[in-house]
Amino acid sequence: MDDYPGAEPIPEPAGDIDARYSTLMEFLTESREMRNVAKSSFKQALWSGAGAMSGGLMFGAVGGLVGGIAGSIVGFLKTPSYDGALVHLCGLPEEEKKALLTRVGQVLIAAGATAQSLNNQAALRDALLNYCAQRNVREGLWNACLQSLQE
Repeated sequence: MDDYPGAEPIPEPAGDIDARYSTLMEFLTESREMRNVAKSSFKQALWSGAGAMSGGLMFGAVGGLVGGIAGSIVGFLKTPSYDGALVHLCGLPEEEKKALLTRVGQVLIAAGATAQSLNNQAALRDALLNYCAQRNVREGLWNACLQSLQE
């Protein structure tokens, strides 16, 4: 995480955080790009799993290995090309990176972090590590990333 792009301090959010979070959640459920990533990943996993299971049933452990590899190749060939979420997030324009950092800060502040604790790279890393143990924080951060992909 040494290459984290958050060089600017995250401003303290104003207004009703719960309302913003609900709006964010609603928006992210409509993310076509992330649905495509998930759908393609799921298809590839099914091909790989089906190959491993078939090979394992017919030829044991070695068959499972070979079948998994063969299924992965078939899944790769049958699934349209797509970029993962991290590739998209790394390519965000500067303004959208700032918006993402603001959303992440809002999720962490809603979980109990202070705005001052998010002002530098080390403090943000610590807040992420501390608060990401909570399921709602992980979901909020994921959803913030999804929203950034929609813009």
